[in-house]
Amino acid sequence: MGEVYGKMDCMIGEIRDILLNNNKHVDDYAKMEEILVSRWEKMNITLHCLGFALNPFFYDSKYLNVEAPGGIARRDPNQDREIVAELRKQLAKFQNKQGMFGTSHARIDATTMSLISWWSTYGSETPELAEIAIRVLSQPISSSSTERVWSTYSYIHNIKRNRLNAKHADKLVFIHSNIRLLSRFTTSYKEGPCKKWDIDPKVLILMIEP
Repeated sequence: MGEVYGKMDCMIGEIRDILLNNNKHVDDYAKMEEILVSRWEKMNITLHCLGFALNPFFYDSKYLNVEAPGGIARRDPNQDREIVAELRKQLAKFQNKQGMFGTSHARIDATTMSLISWWSTYGSETPELAEIAIRVLSQPISSSSTERVWSTYSYIHNIKRNRLNAKHADKLVFIHSNIRLLSRFTTSYKEGPCKKWDIDPKVLILMIEP
């Protein structure tokens, strides 16, 4: 999770380098960049920003001294407006490399040690922040949640109902998905004949049958 934000920035920069290097599609770059940025703004969530900000690798001086794809100078995550908007005050000590974070061992291990091990080792001075960091950076990258959304989308926007515009369809999918999540906190979802109806196919069949 901590690498998605940085990888996305690099990908856009790499595409820029390829297209602007005497490529026959050079005139299409502006439109492609607009599409990519629009897509990223749609899929970007707080966890991406928080994971990027909590990754010690992105604060390493060697990493920052190398230009990013597209010829853009790298900078600390705490100097990025989008990232800063998602941060909390507890991050000041980590971002400014104070205390344990400023030791030579912590700086060296930031580029060689796994993120979870690094926070477990050097996060003792900020236990609350370390706990959040470990939880966020432990999140695996999976497309399963996206596939579930597309499955829901297929019920709302299909061949028979294809006159819905994308914005309206997105809102309906959002409402449907959140109502489903809220239903999991009800007593009927945890107990009774409809227990976990959206997980157990046998329960769903019983609900459908007269």
